[in-house]
Amino acid sequence: MSSQAEGKLRVMGPVLLVFSVVASVYIGSVNNGWTWFSWHPTAMIFAYVAMSGNAALIKKVGGKTNTEIHGYVMALAALLACFGWYVIYSNKDKFGRPHNVTWHAWSGLVVLGGFVAMAPFSYLALNPESGMYKTNAQIRMAHKWGGRLLTSLSWFTCFLGWMTMQQSFISRAAFAVPLLVSAPYVLL
Repeated sequence: MSSQAEGKLRVMGPVLLVFSVVASVYIGSVNNGWTWFSWHPTAMIFAYVAMSGNAALIKKVGGKTNTEIHGYVMALAALLACFGWYVIYSNKDKFGRPHNVTWHAWSGLVVLGGFVAMAPFSYLALNPESGMYKTNAQIRMAHKWGGRLLTSLSWFTCFLGWMTMQQSFISRAAFAVPLLVSAPYVLL
């Protein structure tokens, strides 16, 4: 086990969780109170920032148990993101608004599709107990960098959504800066 990776997890893990809680509370406070729509950004921020960020940090610590926890947390993140997608889809239907007309929506679909596709593939291929390709270096490398790319895109997609809701430079910076500072620790 890497003590450097454990240190990153001890510091950055709670930072990502607190960031997600604060952003969600803020969403509820500025969105005329908590609405059905509020569950969309909350679910996505928790799935993509708190959960996938922590799952990446846990995996970096190493070991079989941490690899399994990484997989379970990522699968739960994919499920939570599916709930977030359902919320926005049903909310747009309720108000008669068109679907998938912004860069935020399109990148969100790519991220959601990637997370949903990677979950079962990763379990079947890379599970430390029974994965068919658990020792294949090329597949492990593709999974590692594909996951980093998807997580990066998910954070960017969250920021695009935040920009849609928040016109203030201060609010946008308050959302973007913690993600930019966290990215090297989580993604590299």
